[in-house]
Amino acid sequence: MSIKKTITTLLIASATVVIAQSNQMQNASNYLRNKEFDKAKASADAASVHETTVNNPKLWKYRGQIYQEIYFSKEAPIKALDAEAEEKALESYVKCLKLDKDNAFKDDVKGLIVQAVAATSNKANMYVQAKEYEKALKCYDLIESALPYDFDQGMKRANITKEKLMYYKFDMYKYAANKEKTKEYADKLIDIKYKDVKIYTDMIKLSLIDRDTTKALEYIGKGKLMFEDNMDLINQEINIYLARNKTNELKDKLTAAIELSPDNEVMHAILANLYQKTNEKDKAEAEYLKALDIKPDYEIANYNLGVMYFNTANEWNDKLGALPPKETAKAKEYETKANEYFKKAVVNFEKSYEVSPDKATKQQLRKLFLRLGETEKADKYK
Repeated sequence: MSIKKTITTLLIASATVVIAQSNQMQNASNYLRNKEFDKAKASADAASVHETTVNNPKLWKYRGQIYQEIYFSKEAPIKALDAEAEEKALESYVKCLKLDKDNAFKDDVKGLIVQAVAATSNKANMYVQAKEYEKALKCYDLIESALPYDFDQGMKRANITKEKLMYYKFDMYKYAANKEKTKEYADKLIDIKYKDVKIYTDMIKLSLIDRDTTKALEYIGKGKLMFEDNMDLINQEINIYLARNKTNELKDKLTAAIELSPDNEVMHAILANLYQKTNEKDKAEAEYLKALDIKPDYEIANYNLGVMYFNTANEWNDKLGALPPKETAKAKEYETKANEYFKKAVVNFEKSYEVSPDKATKQQLRKLFLRLGETEKADKYK
């Protein structure tokens, strides 16, 4: 065979391959239109790995639509075509828009990519629950690659942002018990001042598991800069000081802070909480009342003072129950004391409920009013 004839044969063969792959792309479109998703998938996948079509944005648009139809389908045989249809749809749309230098497909794909991001985000949650962390991470990375194409802010409106993805990764690594990565992402979130107290409380717990109270206190300090009156942080700090037998040191620290800022209701409430934990009820009550003088609708102080009064009432009740039947005078005294504290508790629980009407406080108020025989007031909290 002559050289000329050989070259001609090769050119014909090469052209045949190019046409074949172009046909695969067209086949994918036709099969998609005819809802033959198994054939559409096969054609799109074949075209997606061939050098003649791999850089064609139209192919990736078709491929994204095909995989989106697969994961959207309610028919089991279609859904079974690919277990990673969500990820592949999103990957395809990202590639389409990356390759689409003239924005020819932007309008076609901008809504579809938002849908694929939402589906992939849901898929990541499923992977985390199933402890398939590598697959979840792949989803988060795919979503991050899609963020530059949030043309109409649809992803942002769905609260899918770079910062949120960072938080998801932090949470995922925590569940995966990967301490190094959990700490890495916690520190990243703290650096950007991501506002979620769970970052701090989770890292405090991890630090305490490692018996690193110094690190735990460091996270508490950072957390309190953003959430100064968060009771989880406050209680954890108090518990660490109590465990270290440094109660007096903490009291001194709080007292000094109050001297510098006597009108700070938060500091009074924290000190009251500490007195409550060390069973110094009179001092706790005095500090809560100071906090409420400064801010009468301070929900945390009202609720905690209500709890303290309620617990004291129950203590008198327990004493009442332990009395022998002949102790009628003491029984009357203890019953009066119990009711006195139940009435005090009601006042503070009501003030707490006005600011934060949660179900548990509502139920507590109803029980208290019924106990005190005030059925009309109890009916308000049905």
